[in-house]
Amino acid sequence: MHGSNERAVAEMEKSRKRLDRPSFWKWAIPLMLGLVVLAILGVSGAARVGGIDTVVIVVSAKALVRLVLILLLAMALARRFRDITWPAWIGPTILLVAMLGLPVLVVGYANATNEYDIVLVWSPIVGWISDSVSLLLLIVAGSMPGKAARAQNIEVARVFD
Repeated sequence: MHGSNERAVAEMEKSRKRLDRPSFWKWAIPLMLGLVVLAILGVSGAARVGGIDTVVIVVSAKALVRLVLILLLAMALARRFRDITWPAWIGPTILLVAMLGLPVLVVGYANATNEYDIVLVWSPIVGWISDSVSLLLLIVAGSMPGKAARAQNIEVARVFD
């Protein structure tokens, strides 16, 4: 019982600005699954129930939920990058540019040129690129040893010297 109290205190004292590997994956996997579920709902047509007002509300709600999931993922990446001791702004910036900036760029170009069909052509390509970059970023962030893991390795190395 005493050991679990020490573990709970250590967990509470852990910096809220850092995420170790297991904690990062506990955040990243459910957030990515949420994004996948939203994408499947968009493709399956589950949002097309009722009149036009209902569709607008459902699509707006899905967009808001997607934005919140992306922002939470960016926060998790920032905390993980801080734990890796890389600049904390790099991970979230790449993620936000890939997942929000590229789609906004395509829609902005379509609006500027009045060629709205280009959105249908470029959306799958931009989605593939942004999803690939995001997945690669998550794998790199989740596989790098954090500050505590490196400190333990250094201590082990000193023991065997």
